[in-house]
Amino acid sequence: MRIFRNRSRSGFLSRLRRDRAGNTLAIMAAAMIPLIGFAGSAVDMARLYVVKVRLQQACDAGVLAGRKAMTDTQMSTPVDDAASKQASAFFYNNFRPGWYQNRNISFTTSKASVNTTPGVANAMGGVAQTTVPMALMGFFGIGAQTLTVNCQAIFDVGDADVMFVLDVTGSMTCYPYDSTTCNNGTEKPATTSNGTTTYSKIESLRQSVLLFDKTMRTSADPSTHIRYGFVPYASSVNVGRLIPSQYMQGSWTYQSRHLSPLTGTGGVLAGDYASGDTKAVSLTGVPKAMCVDQRYPSSGFSKTGPDWSTSYPQAMKYYNTSWSSSSGGTCSGREQPLRPYWRFEPVQWDVSSYLTTLTGGTVADPTRFDGSTSAWSGCIEELNTSTASSFDVNNLPDDLNPDSIPSLSTNKWRPMWPDVEWWRGANRTYVDVADENINENNLNYRAGTTLANNAYAACVPKAQRLAVMTAQQVNDYVYDSSFKAFGGTYHDTGMIWGVRLLAPKGVFAADTAAWPGRPAPSRNIVFMTDGTMSPNGQIYGQYGVEDMDNRTGSASNDSRDYATHTARFRIECDAAKKRGISIFVVALGTSITSDLTYCASPGQAFQASSTDALKSAFQTIAQRLAMLRISQ
Repeated sequence: MRIFRNRSRSGFLSRLRRDRAGNTLAIMAAAMIPLIGFAGSAVDMARLYVVKVRLQQACDAGVLAGRKAMTDTQMSTPVDDAASKQASAFFYNNFRPGWYQNRNISFTTSKASVNTTPGVANAMGGVAQTTVPMALMGFFGIGAQTLTVNCQAIFDVGDADVMFVLDVTGSMTCYPYDSTTCNNGTEKPATTSNGTTTYSKIESLRQSVLLFDKTMRTSADPSTHIRYGFVPYASSVNVGRLIPSQYMQGSWTYQSRHLSPLTGTGGVLAGDYASGDTKAVSLTGVPKAMCVDQRYPSSGFSKTGPDWSTSYPQAMKYYNTSWSSSSGGTCSGREQPLRPYWRFEPVQWDVSSYLTTLTGGTVADPTRFDGSTSAWSGCIEELNTSTASSFDVNNLPDDLNPDSIPSLSTNKWRPMWPDVEWWRGANRTYVDVADENINENNLNYRAGTTLANNAYAACVPKAQRLAVMTAQQVNDYVYDSSFKAFGGTYHDTGMIWGVRLLAPKGVFAADTAAWPGRPAPSRNIVFMTDGTMSPNGQIYGQYGVEDMDNRTGSASNDSRDYATHTARFRIECDAAKKRGISIFVVALGTSITSDLTYCASPGQAFQASSTDALKSAFQTIAQRLAMLRISQ
């Protein structure tokens, strides 16, 4: 007997098995497992990545805060409690438990020594750890994952050399906001229209330098070496005390005067002439042998003599003399006053003795007969100067080359000697002039001392080579009685010497050498000015008397002279950057010109219009030099 199943009553699964359309459901069911694996791994890997990034950020924040608070920098001791607490506070404020279900958070800190003296901790290291459960991959038996990150923060002060190139020209006596306030008691603070207190530019500068120094010291650790140098500038720089004596020239030609080689009317010798009327004279107590026709003194001139006392030097010509024995010997005759007959022209003077007066003593002024003496203040004239108007930074002339070391006896630095400088008006060769026709305050025959008194021969505060300085020494430098504003603005003068004193090659290379066992220091110039270039043909400075010496080749034309000095300034900025020197430029009470922007390293030009703004700029620069950073 055969049993037949009722096909119409077969079960669902049987029908499904026979129905080909149902195969896709099985396939999909089987495929879900690997799909969960793929999707789960992507989701959980993303979760782990996000948590790890956040963990790293929190770790970085912690060690940054901890290193800033760390006061004990000995590797032999643990992290001090205050620094450890500060680091933990910043870490846990940035990474909280429960985020993406994380748990078992830990954060530990330690000291580290990075490229510094062994035994000195200049960095803080950190290790952060947390556990994150799997959201989907747990389905496959994969357990929670432990994430670990490392971090390290270091004070990147490093060793730093900072050269301040500071404009100390006459306008620095003004208040920053008003150029008409110069010389109006601006050493005292003033209240501006908006109620804030301000100081003169020169006082603002002093305060800013001190704040810069304080900021650097606050950021540095005990192993850091910071050296400062200073180059105040106007139309000259006072670097005579810094230059080794072998690089100073023993003689130099100045725009000066000397006795004329000609004999003036009625004169006796070359270089004198008859001045005033003759008169009879009778002198007693004169030996017979001395009663002869003569010139007294036999050479030179004097304010006093046997029968005269005058306010000016003169000599006397005695003639038609006769002698008698009365009154112990009486010499009678006539006398003719003589005065100097001057030739104004370039004169070569021996400066070897003058150079020694920098440390004391004086020398006679060779352009006078009144007993005047001179002492060198330390300002210099430049090396032989190129007359070019454009330059190649890879092939600079000696006067613009920071690496140049003078070797020729005729091309060394020379002392400025204002006392022997004499202006001779429009005459560019020479002119002979009678002494009585000379008015030292007159433009035609103006004396160097008059030039100096009127800021046309300004000798600025003395510069300083790079050196480690205490806070008190920095204060004493900027508040020295000689640190005053005077003279006209020559940016090239200041920059030439700022770069020269900071260059890793050249006369002063040893000053900026790396400390033993340390990498080379960062080299930085902080250049501050309150105005644009203002060359003047009558100024006596680093380039001599511009109109008469014409050492830059363009003194006869004001606009060309400005362009030439600007070109010199710009190329010196290029020379600094080529030598790895970073330049910060600050304009006080004036706009940032294209020339100043060009000179500054990228992003390092600042403008300030008040005392507070200048201090802020200097503080910002110091903070950039002493930057706390993540090193790992």
